[in-house]
Order: sequence, then structure tokens, then C-alpha cells
Amino acid sequence: MGKRAKREPAPGPGLTWRPGTGPDPQALARMQQAAPKPSVVMGEAWFMGYDRKMFGDLRTTTVDQLSDSQITEALWEIASGTSSFGHMDEWDDWFAYLLPRLIAIKQAPSDHKTIEMLATAFFIHYPVRIHDWTYGEVLQTLGQVIMGPSRWRDGRLILDHVFNGPPASPHETWGWWDVCSDLSASLFFCLKYLHPRDIKGWVDSIFAIDDPHWRAQILLWLGLTRQICDAGSAFPADLGSQAPQATWAESFLLDDRLAAPFITDENRAAFRDALRPLLALHLDNWRASIAQVDYLALEALPSIVDIDLG
Repeated sequence: MGKRAKREPAPGPGLTWRPGTGPDPQALARMQQAAPKPSVVMGEAWFMGYDRKMFGDLRTTTVDQLSDSQITEALWEIASGTSSFGHMDEWDDWFAYLLPRLIAIKQAPSDHKTIEMLATAFFIHYPVRIHDWTYGEVLQTLGQVIMGPSRWRDGRLILDHVFNGPPASPHETWGWWDVCSDLSASLFFCLKYLHPRDIKGWVDSIFAIDDPHWRAQILLWLGLTRQICDAGSAFPADLGSQAPQATWAESFLLDDRLAAPFITDENRAAFRDALRPLLALHLDNWRASIAQVDYLALEALPSIVDIDLG
């Protein structure tokens, strides 16, 4: 996974989002087998002089025994180090090792920061789809976390995991602007790495999910991310940090230092082509279903802008 060749991979098997269908365990097993624990200890990216911190705990501790702070620190060094200083074998190899093992154990909504940081690191490691490695496995694993069974029940989102959870009192809000975090990272991940021919099937599956909370999140995200979906010169770092927002953990690292564009012209065109007929057919019904939920009508509906796909 750490070696980058220079040819466009063949299209993968595509991707469908179905509530309750999480990462493919067989794909995770293949990814783990392909990336054994590195023999060289990983070091930090940001240091002065000769006193460099080394992450010896990664060598001596199984991934499921690492603390959240240890995981966050390691992924930060991998992502920010590669973004600032370029690829190093130790960061590439440890990321390949950690990726499938963290996906396997960090699928619950409470672990969303780990999933977001994995996505950020992946964007940085693979800014364009030009190398010899197939994306099918990672799309079927990291790209499916958002559909995991811990997030859905009977085809509907478990509401404790939506908009920061239910308000503590009638006078508080749901926090409808929380279309950031792992939802936004997952949408961009699939939009970036799917082959253009597979975008339509994925978008069709998004619109097939019959849940007003999901619909509210998707429509809010479409409005908040138009600058990236419409313009090849925009990056997640340009999304800003003020509510409402569509950012995720360390997405500020994803700026014009990456090989541009963040989303290729081909994928953006395929995305717009897939969205246009679906929005024309379903947007009014989606708005009506969102309006039937009182707190969504008050908090989400006014911020769902008209989406002009040209």
C-alpha cells in the first residue's frame, strides 16, 4: 500500500450504501494480511535537533489495547507529517498497518474522531487515483463505516447519534449543523475515490434511504459543500470553522498542498449528473418529510438551500 506506481487502476466493484451494512470483514482481513506490523519504529514529525520522540508503544501494544490518545497522536503525526514533509516509509507502513485494524475496532459513533482522522490521513497519502493499488477494499471498509449496524435500526438512524444527540431539555436545540464529522468525511471519501462510472449507483443508494433525519443531513451537506463539489480549486480547508459547517477532524490539513483538484472534474461531473434527476424527482418530497418532524422543521429546514446543479 505504501508503494505508489503511476497508472490508473481499473474500476472497482462499486459501492452501495445500505443502512446496517458496515465494513466488509473479508476485505478487512485481506487488508490486515497485506500490511503486517512494521519492523521499524515510527517517529514523530515535529521535532528539533536529535531528540525525536519514537512511538515504541505501537510496536509493543496490540492495536485494540492502544488508548484513544495514543491513536490520535499517531494518526496526527502520520497525517500532518506527510502533509508537511512528504512521504516517509515509516509513516506509510504504519498507516497501512493501522488502517484496517482501527476500522475493525472503531466503528461505533463514539469513535467517529478516529474514523475522521483515518480519512484525513488517507486523503493525504493518496491525493490522486494514480498508482497501482486498488481502492475497492478501502471503499468497502472505511467507506462503509457510516452504514454500520451501530448507527441504524430498521433502516432509520438511531437518533442518539444524530445532530449531537437529543436535546437535554425542550429549550435546547438538536444542533442540526452537525453534518460535519464522519458523515462529511465519508461522503467526500466515496465521492473522491469511486470510479466515475460508479458514482451514480452510490448516489442512487443515498437517495433510497427513507429517513427524514438522513435526508436533512444530506441536503444540508449538499448546500454546505457546493464550493468543493462545484469548483475544482476548493479544498476541505476552505470550508471554514463557523457553524453551520461540514468539516471533520484535521480536515484543515487538506489544502492546496495536495495534488489538485480534491475531487476530479470527472467525479464532480458524474456526481452532478447523478444528483440532478434525483433532486428534481425527490426534493419536494424530502422537504415535506423533513417538515413533519417538528425540530427538523425549525432547525434544519430553513438552512436547506435550493441546490442549483446547472
